[in-house]
Amino acid sequence: MGLKFRSILERVFNTYGEDKRFDVLEIHGRYENPFKEYRPQTLYEFFVMRLIELSEFGARGGVPKEKSQRVDDLHWVQPSVEYMKKLRDICLEHGMVAYTWLGQSCGLFQSGGKVFLMDPLFEDSIVNETFGPKRVVPCPLKIDQVVNEIKPDYILVSHDHPDHLGDDSAMKLSTIQGQCKWIVPNGIGEFLSKHGVEPSSIIEMKWWERVHIDDEFEIVCLPAMHWSGRMLLDANKTLWCSFMILRNGKSLFYHGGDTGYASGVFNKIGELYGPIKFAALPIGQYCPEWHQKPRHISPAESVKIMKEMKIHKMVGVHWGTFVLSSENYLEPGKLLLQEATKNERTNNIIVPSQGRTIMMKEDKIDFGADDEVEKEDKFSVVYK
Repeated sequence: MGLKFRSILERVFNTYGEDKRFDVLEIHGRYENPFKEYRPQTLYEFFVMRLIELSEFGARGGVPKEKSQRVDDLHWVQPSVEYMKKLRDICLEHGMVAYTWLGQSCGLFQSGGKVFLMDPLFEDSIVNETFGPKRVVPCPLKIDQVVNEIKPDYILVSHDHPDHLGDDSAMKLSTIQGQCKWIVPNGIGEFLSKHGVEPSSIIEMKWWERVHIDDEFEIVCLPAMHWSGRMLLDANKTLWCSFMILRNGKSLFYHGGDTGYASGVFNKIGELYGPIKFAALPIGQYCPEWHQKPRHISPAESVKIMKEMKIHKMVGVHWGTFVLSSENYLEPGKLLLQEATKNERTNNIIVPSQGRTIMMKEDKIDFGADDEVEKEDKFSVVYK
């Protein structure tokens, strides 16, 4: 980090102090992280990482060649589209919320008759169709099924990295405009407009902004320690964030998107919006730590965030989908299970299966005990 940039950051901290230290920071048309733990990637680091990737070629992530083994290892599920369609009414009639993980940070959250799609990515590969990275297992749902059958009411995008927002996904989802609103951090509206989304369907937000999307639901745009960009030269031209979904003023769901661990900010979110019913927190892409730590959290850090934010139940996402770092592709899930066991919360700290739906009572928050399973099968698990 250059001395000039560091001095700007120091002036910001000295001027704003504790109250505004987590505000959006924009310098010369690019967004920057206002967190002391953040360190931008250097050019030297970039090339070292490419050499490491080349040295690991073919063995990176320890992914088996046989698709059937990968499907078994990850407990992958092909969900019933008819069941997914019924969830909208089931949640509304029985006071439930439902979450279905679709790989990486993409997922469907359902509550009160509304369907929220997070970080839409249905492509089989990112960056390059020929060379990948390619999905470890298929996306449990096809984009056409989501567009034509499930029809989300709201789409939330945490940032514009290709593993969180697909080109083809955006174009096909744009066909349900009029019924569907996109809620995104500042700057992503231009990308969406180029992919066919009507500007009137786009809501751009900055950190700490709060918007009513209907009579019951609100969205809060919240900080994350990460970065943005889809090409080599557009780094940090758009903002990145996490999101909170509130219903009738209560914090219902937190979408972590992608973040490193920054001290203080998650406590602050917890003070303002805790307790929180449910969250999807990233747990993968943390290895090697010297490179990834400023941008991605480990399973242990996700549980730390869970506690700081006063989250009742969480699922660990952003793993087991693409090989984008050096840890074994199953390691994040195994480490999260260890954390759940250590904390005696194996039903509240969840290692999800792609395609399997998690359901729970919307109004129950009990930090004194682990939830109990009411019923489960291959396709879903319902908690009391």
